[in-house]
Amino acid sequence: MRIIHLITRMDRGGSAINTLVTATEQAKAGHAVTLVCGASHESRMRAREQQALDAGLEALRAAGGEVAVVPALRRAIGWRDVAAWWQLRALLRRGPLDVVHTHTSKAGVLGRVAALGLGARVVHTPHGHIFHGYFSPWKTAIFVALERLLARVTDRLIALTEAEREDHLRLRIGDRRQWRVVPSGVDVEAIAARVATLRRDHPRQPWHAVSVGRLTPIKGMDRLLRAWAVVATRQPRARLTIVGDGELRAELEAQRARLALQASVRFVGWDDPVPWLARADRFVLLSRNEGMGRAVVEAFAAELPCIVSDVCGLAELVTADVGAVVDGDDPEAVATALLASYDCQVALRRRARRYSIAAMMEGIGKAYACV
Repeated sequence: MRIIHLITRMDRGGSAINTLVTATEQAKAGHAVTLVCGASHESRMRAREQQALDAGLEALRAAGGEVAVVPALRRAIGWRDVAAWWQLRALLRRGPLDVVHTHTSKAGVLGRVAALGLGARVVHTPHGHIFHGYFSPWKTAIFVALERLLARVTDRLIALTEAEREDHLRLRIGDRRQWRVVPSGVDVEAIAARVATLRRDHPRQPWHAVSVGRLTPIKGMDRLLRAWAVVATRQPRARLTIVGDGELRAELEAQRARLALQASVRFVGWDDPVPWLARADRFVLLSRNEGMGRAVVEAFAAELPCIVSDVCGLAELVTADVGAVVDGDDPEAVATALLASYDCQVALRRRARRYSIAAMMEGIGKAYACV
């Protein structure tokens, strides 16, 4: 098949990694795949994150895939979107296509409009949604209306979780026959093997929690720091490592100082999360909105009990046998969950296997075939 994947920006965030892995695996399987994205300046990636992204893009090319950059495609809404649509339309018209697969909201709008009349099957993966926590009410209302309209010209809609699908259906976006649920795939076996090797020399540290995510408002790291202030008073040995970078880093570091948490909380910037997962004995993510949470699956593979906020993707991912789902705005409840005892290694291994790359690719293949 000739497949186009379209996403607004490439970085090391969950939706971008999902898209890149999907495209690479399809290229390995012999499909003609092109990954189309914006220039990604808005991600403000530092050197190590950019290097990791470049390695992933090179792996796609080595598998036979292509990468095309559309300069006008940006995450922010503006007049340049007209130019982005025009550039996308020109790119899609270059040759016959079997599938145009759009990812995330902005690329989903422009890409699906650009694909009209080209005869390709149109597939869209929202990777969560932007219906709360991202934009003002009026902007959100516009996106809901656009999603309802564009669902009519979309052959298949793919949700990462059952909860995400139901959220869209409640808003009358698409109908149940259009939707398929395909969780984001993670190389859980490779992570488990690396963690086992790392722990032979450096055993996990008691009362050491780790959180992984971009330092943006939606990831809720400010809520985590407020909860950690309670943890620190109850368990002086507790330590928290936050892996990630972003626009809020300076603000979050200032919050850490105000809460007198310098001794128990460290920010390590963007980094390979696996060595940090190997050192910890629990994982926490208090996002305000989350499509699924690839970092949680990585924590499953590292056999870490997971404490997460009660938003749709995370609440479905973390069941009672592998951690706890809490109100992210309740510091006492978060602290209690973080300091609880867990014995769930077998359940974590079993849970991780449900989110393998092989399982994701099988689901995507079935979704394409049903169109």
